[in-house]
Amino acid sequence: MKPKNILFITTDQQQFDAIGNSGTYYTPNLDKLSEMGVTFTKHIVTSAQCAPSRATWMTGRYPHQVGVNIIGHMLDPQDENIAYSFNDAGYETVYFGKWHLGGRPSDYGFKVTDYRTDGVDLSGANESHQYFSNKDAHTTAQTINYLDEYSGKDPFFMHVSWYMPHPNQPETGPFEDVSAFDDRFKKSDMPVPNSYYKDDLSTKPAHQQIRAQSGESKLTEELIREDARKYRKLVSLMDRNLGKILEKLEEKMLLDHTMILFTSDHGDMQGAHRLRLKGVLPYKELYHVPLIMYLPWISSKRKVIGDLTSSASLSGTMLDAAGVPLPESFYPSLLPLLDEETENPEAHVFIEHYKAYWGQHPLRGIQTENYKYVYYYEDNIEEMYDLQNDPDELKNICNDTQYKSIKQKLKDKVDDWWAKTGALSKEPIVDPESTWGKAKI
Repeated sequence: MKPKNILFITTDQQQFDAIGNSGTYYTPNLDKLSEMGVTFTKHIVTSAQCAPSRATWMTGRYPHQVGVNIIGHMLDPQDENIAYSFNDAGYETVYFGKWHLGGRPSDYGFKVTDYRTDGVDLSGANESHQYFSNKDAHTTAQTINYLDEYSGKDPFFMHVSWYMPHPNQPETGPFEDVSAFDDRFKKSDMPVPNSYYKDDLSTKPAHQQIRAQSGESKLTEELIREDARKYRKLVSLMDRNLGKILEKLEEKMLLDHTMILFTSDHGDMQGAHRLRLKGVLPYKELYHVPLIMYLPWISSKRKVIGDLTSSASLSGTMLDAAGVPLPESFYPSLLPLLDEETENPEAHVFIEHYKAYWGQHPLRGIQTENYKYVYYYEDNIEEMYDLQNDPDELKNICNDTQYKSIKQKLKDKVDDWWAKTGALSKEPIVDPESTWGKAKI
């Protein structure tokens, strides 16, 4: 019997539209993976910040449930996590790349956390290791070398965690400028989001307007196009790394018995709503991310799954695919959706965020097929969108009387969920090496 290997590949700050089939991106290998597997078109992350979102991947729970509310809060090594479960099932657990949860991956059960990097390909990337393109090249080399020497004795669960296309804050601006794909992306061809022109933020919470008018978020069309050009090159360079891993899997005849799950921890505003990068914002550009699943030993009735799904279910999905029991604390697997022929109109997901580097406006929210509702529980203000009539989230309808009863139902639902899942009762463990984690919770 062939082993059921699990390969979890993640990027950082890749919004849903940042994939080749959206028109302005070039990702032939992601396109290939999508053709091979199943694409989830409404996948929503639990939090639009690196550490909280990654805590969800590890634990199959929401960030507040495990006390990782902001960058600088450490994941509790005593909590159940996906590596412990795979270890118990006899898997070799492997982690390469960005971690961002305090301590080291080996502190949380991963057995292999380093590997040789000979053969690293820096063509198109920056040569200094301070740059994310360089770090990702080394992570890719570790992955390829591990796969090349994989004995097949035990199945593996491997998390390949790339930094790109996260901003690197180099001298050239928030996004690293790589030489790869210079000829493909011209600044003059780069799009500016419609909401940059159509949303003056007059119906939105005041902190969004303040953010749009200050610091690095004082945007112009020129800045947006320059960010877009650099961002697309980083995405394409990441995609090239993906292609090398797919080639190695094929070469080693591992592709037919290796599940590949590809996603990102959150997105990037890319100038939408006159905003840059990320923060305490509820917009789709941050919460809606790619999710592609290639699962060769299980068939699906749909190639494209349009149900709302949460990143809280990814750990359970991978364990389920391997036939490993899920800890009771984990959110349920997404695999039952593969047997469904139609979307579930009642599906909903929750979101949360506590603090960004430019402001503390903690929120909790819910997204359904038709609406998104957000409550800023310290500011006592609301935000709500009619997603069917306003998919770009241009008008905040929280004060429109025609939506009063719907808003109340959504607020009750999200408040009930928040209370039942412990609110902020889990005491955070502050990472002593981080200044972020010292914010009072």
